[in-house]
Amino acid sequence: MKDHELEQELAAAMRERSRQEQPYSYDVDGLIGSVRRRRRRLQAGAAAAVAIVALGAGFLSRADHDRVSLPVQAPTAPSAVLPPSPTASASASASASASASASASASASTSTAASAPKPADPARTTNTLFLAALRYQNPATRSQVDPVEVAALFADESAYRRIWGADSTGVTCGSSVDGVLAAGEVLLYQGVERLDRAPAPTFDGSTGKVTDLTCRTVAGGSKVGDPTVSGFYGGLVTAAKSGDSTAMSRLGRQFVTANLRSAQGPTAGTCSSTTPPFWLADNPSSGTLTHGWTVNLGGPYEFPIEIDENAKVATACGK
Repeated sequence: MKDHELEQELAAAMRERSRQEQPYSYDVDGLIGSVRRRRRRLQAGAAAAVAIVALGAGFLSRADHDRVSLPVQAPTAPSAVLPPSPTASASASASASASASASASASASTSTAASAPKPADPARTTNTLFLAALRYQNPATRSQVDPVEVAALFADESAYRRIWGADSTGVTCGSSVDGVLAAGEVLLYQGVERLDRAPAPTFDGSTGKVTDLTCRTVAGGSKVGDPTVSGFYGGLVTAAKSGDSTAMSRLGRQFVTANLRSAQGPTAGTCSSTTPPFWLADNPSSGTLTHGWTVNLGGPYEFPIEIDENAKVATACGK
């Protein structure tokens, strides 16, 4: 065989071989992913080894301290949550119990403070007490007095029996009266005349109820009271007892302004009361040239009055 024939045959054989065996190609992405997975496995293995060493050291230290051996858990197993020690649990329970007790105590204290009744206003108690005494001492209005309500004004039954007594005159210094002026101090009247004895009740600071009552002497010539109030309303009470039908107009001209008489007619200054059994004036007020009172003439309601600079009733019953 000649040389060129041999070369042709070798070339043909090589071409046939190249068609049968494809050249090998590399998957670059796959190769990189494989390297990264191998690196993560190596890192995880190293971390697990470190954890095993640390866990083993901790267990050995605790075993040396407590003399109790603990089993080494596999690193791949999830860590178990151990229950709290009895001492810690007891401390937590005691703390929670103390907190709950403190909260309950605070709530009870707040509830008690909120539900505790406020002490009665001494001025209001004074008004109620002397109004009850005036009603009781007048036969026409005695039935309106409730002994239970009167007793509730006193700190205890002993004070009630000692001060009120059998006929309420203990409240009015032993005398029956038909007029009371209460302006800090209490003044007693029979008709238009002021008595020389003045009662002074004492009140319990926490309840506002009456604990005692003393009577002091008031000098006859002392300038206390309000002559317009005692003169007008005391005069009306005296006229009602005597049956003097002309007293209303006469006293009106003396103690009531012409404007008020024109506006309210023959009962000016009395809120239509013509024959009052008694009078009580309290809750004083004052202005630049005027002053006022709240008046009760034995009816279910009280009304305000204002007295001008001329010592005459200028407004009454809100008019």
